[in-house]
Amino acid sequence: MAPPDDDDGSDLESLLRGRSFEDRTFTGLEMQEADLAGKEFAGCTFVGCKAQETRWRGCRLEDCVFERCDLTQARPAGMVAGKLQFRGCKLMGVEWTELGRFVNLGFSECTLQFASFLRLSLCRTQFVDCTITEANFFEVDLGEADFRGSSLTGSVFRGCKLRKTDFSAATGVFVDPAANEAREAIVPVESAVLLAMHLGLRVAGYSGPATKSEPRTGRGRRK
Repeated sequence: MAPPDDDDGSDLESLLRGRSFEDRTFTGLEMQEADLAGKEFAGCTFVGCKAQETRWRGCRLEDCVFERCDLTQARPAGMVAGKLQFRGCKLMGVEWTELGRFVNLGFSECTLQFASFLRLSLCRTQFVDCTITEANFFEVDLGEADFRGSSLTGSVFRGCKLRKTDFSAATGVFVDPAANEAREAIVPVESAVLLAMHLGLRVAGYSGPATKSEPRTGRGRRK
């Protein structure tokens, strides 16, 4: 990482002018549509910033945090993300792709509606208490990821690796084992029932009362 800029300001002008930042806090910036390409951040925190449609290609973020920021339709493609945490952020419609080889993301109490995660390795990623409705996960390694407390209604998983992925405390989960590597994925009972019904099975207590069959005795009925 390049030496941090001498200017220790944390306003928008300093952000746009500088290239390298370390241990800075940026609060309440109006940075919609800003182009942050090529900048480097280490140990920085963004609080309450409006960063819709910002562009981050070639940007490096190490050990950084976004708190209560609006990053709707931000463009992180080409970002290098190492230990990057989002807390209480709005991330609607963001397409997560091309994030470097060693991606380390975490989300808590975030809105990820209509987001897309494409061809990433997100093993052990935390998606805690998030709204992830109508999102797409295509060719993503989510091994041992944790979705506790999150809503996944309408979200699609396709071509994903879901070994030991924990959906047990999530809602609205539907994972098709035929379209994913889902061995040892942990799903709630409701999701298992939905999958069974999708495969044409009837589940007692969920799809109507079971039909009792007449016991078979092995002998024909007397006339």
